[in-house]
Amino acid sequence: MDAIFGLWNLDGATVESSVLEDMATSLESTPDKQRAFSLHCSGPVGLGRVTIGRSVEDLPVTREGSLTCVADARLYRAPATAAPLDLSTTDRERLFCRLHAELGDDAPNHLEGDFAYAIWDEEKQRLSLIRDQFGVRPLFFYHVPGKLFAWASHSEMLSRSGITPNDFDLETALNSFVLGDPDPESTLVPGLSRLPAAHVLHLTSSGLAKRRYWTLEPGEPVTDDAKFEECAATLRRLLDNAVRRRLPKDGTIGAHMSGGLDSTAISVLAARALAPQNRPLHTYSFVAEYHPGVQFVDERPYVDATVQGEPNIYNSKITLSERDGKIIDAWVDRVGGYTGTEEKVLEAAERDGADVILSGWGGDEVVTFNGRGAYAEHFVRGRWKMLWNELKARSELYRISRKRVFAGEVLSYILPDRLYDLLRRAAGKETAIMANQKLARFLNPSFRKRLRPSLALGTNTRRNRLTLLNSDHIADALEVHAMQGAHHGIQYTFPLLDRELLEYAVRLPASFFLRNGVRRAVFREAMQDVLPESVRTRRPKFAPFPCALLRASERKAEYLKELDLLRQDPQLAKLFDFNAIEAALQEIPNPSEVKEAFNAEAAGGPSVSLGPLLATDPINFAHFLKARLESQSTFGQPK
Repeated sequence: MDAIFGLWNLDGATVESSVLEDMATSLESTPDKQRAFSLHCSGPVGLGRVTIGRSVEDLPVTREGSLTCVADARLYRAPATAAPLDLSTTDRERLFCRLHAELGDDAPNHLEGDFAYAIWDEEKQRLSLIRDQFGVRPLFFYHVPGKLFAWASHSEMLSRSGITPNDFDLETALNSFVLGDPDPESTLVPGLSRLPAAHVLHLTSSGLAKRRYWTLEPGEPVTDDAKFEECAATLRRLLDNAVRRRLPKDGTIGAHMSGGLDSTAISVLAARALAPQNRPLHTYSFVAEYHPGVQFVDERPYVDATVQGEPNIYNSKITLSERDGKIIDAWVDRVGGYTGTEEKVLEAAERDGADVILSGWGGDEVVTFNGRGAYAEHFVRGRWKMLWNELKARSELYRISRKRVFAGEVLSYILPDRLYDLLRRAAGKETAIMANQKLARFLNPSFRKRLRPSLALGTNTRRNRLTLLNSDHIADALEVHAMQGAHHGIQYTFPLLDRELLEYAVRLPASFFLRNGVRRAVFREAMQDVLPESVRTRRPKFAPFPCALLRASERKAEYLKELDLLRQDPQLAKLFDFNAIEAALQEIPNPSEVKEAFNAEAAGGPSVSLGPLLATDPINFAHFLKARLESQSTFGQPK
């Protein structure tokens, strides 16, 4: 695994190699990993690459003519390249130089892969930073016009080396807490930015410019009268190709396998592709921890059904880490991201010898889209017969009234939120409150008004898919996986974000994703003879760690004591509605009630809501803010 970094002293001062060395050593790694780094300094400009892995080579920075390149990349398709995934680091960097010399800014459009790279053009005195189409590989920069421009794969390489200041953007932190995703460009450190996915940045003596070089275009829509089974077969073929493209010819491969559709499909297809080479696939599944006298409903039966049917899948079950919910200060640039449970996955992958982990992240947005807005689209486009049949089918499938289906699947998309909530109250029903709205209520009203609006979907499912794909939460999830994996020398890859697969799936009609009342219908059809029937036809998706509610219940008194201490902080009192937090904590049921509810669910009773867990989030966030604000000389007001 590679990480890149560099510095341009815009005031003309010579770059000192010791500064670049500090950037390289600021990226920590586990003790068993080898490290190597290479530098290239030319007057005021310096570039570097650090490599972390089981066995690494000390390769020089690549120079081709007037171009110097450092790259963090895995390539799946590239011009005139038969096996791009198997290219060496030097060959990849030479390829980038050649493409930019021939194609200029259009070069990244001819690549598919996970990449972030920098090219210094000595002749033009121009620095270029380029990031892949979905932001799988991270890239940060810090710019002080007229003084310096620094960049690195990981924010800690800029912060721990002392390049960025110890400043803090409170407003960005509040938005991240409520919305769950960082801004696509800004970070918690003023001046420290991330290069957005599918963007190229150019820096010259004249200034800085960024532009988006790629956007997923829907193409010619597949019509409703297309053959459903044939489209499913095409989807299956494209996914199989996407998985195979991401399997290196050597080495051990790992994969997330939750028990749901996406990750299980990827795991099975990968295991079958590896079997002829006698290479097992190592999978990692989140399950509930064991508690005496409690039976949790989790993903275990679906994971076990898959493993039993696929002899080439080896499986490790991962339980909730003691540290989860507390490690929200792991990185200087964001709130949260790092998780103790994913750290357990990485530790297991290290033991198995895996350097790559396949993940199903990014599937829900397009390829395995659940049809959000599909019935509303039928309604506004006058597809009355189709809508009537679907309302009937979904009503019978879930044993609920057609009126209720219509309200939830049509009215909620076509009416303004306030009007929809008014109608629900008039019908004697509670208004639907999203998690981000609940979190916002833990802040003082003056700060709630400053929050960015949350994601909104409408009556065009193709547009909904593009909106979800381009949302901040996808880029954030990919970035934090890369950042956490870097410490172990492990890279994640995401077959459901394959360009060819996405370009086909986004063309499919709404009726293929929500069909006969069943969500993700076309993908379920595509996975016949791939997934066990219990997985392929399942409807509910269980929370990976239902035991978290029991843990919170057992720690309820501890949380209330922490809240009393936090109330005494005058800075935090300006930010939080502590009474609202206390009321939410009090709603966490006691341990005996939680155990009784889970046992009843396991016996066929109603599902247990994990909603009360949200009450612990503001406690953890308040501790995070207290530490960050105390590190400032004065109380930082939102900009």
